Amino acid sequence: MYLIYLVSIGVIALDQFSKILIVRNLALYETIPIIRDIFSITYTRNKGIAFSLLSNIPDALRVPFFAVTTGAVIALILWFFRGLIKKSGYVRVCFGLIIGGALGNFLDRVRVGEVIDFIEVGLNQNLKWPIFNIADSCINIGVVMLLVYLIKNKEEVK
Repeated sequence: MYLIYLVSIGVIALDQFSKILIVRNLALYETIPIIRDIFSITYTRNKGIAFSLLSNIPDALRVPFFAVTTGAVIALILWFFRGLIKKSGYVRVCFGLIIGGALGNFLDRVRVGEVIDFIEVGLNQNLKWPIFNIADSCINIGVVMLLVYLIKNKEEVK
């Protein structure tokens, strides 16, 4: 279990440090092009979850709602996969990435009431992915790694 904690703490530290750098050095909605029309740093904020879903929840309910939801999802995932977590260090890394990312975004919601996003990628102005952050990336990487593990080890998972 220590590996989950170690990876989670690393993700949270990297995520929060990157967001502090963004907030201190860019104005809201300011963009720094890195690779023209492909990769930019753009400071935005998201009151909801992925793709701004649930962003219309009233301010007084948003943080408590996401606190309960985040805690419940983490607990449910850990309970559901408890057997695999005990067997595999790889699976512990997956969960460390997922939990660290979830907690990194949750910390933003508690600190500033919304999530700080800044990574913008796409092929041109018309084909842009929604702006995201390191926590989002770690959640997605952890989920993909876990899916690969489950597919490759489907007999063990049963």
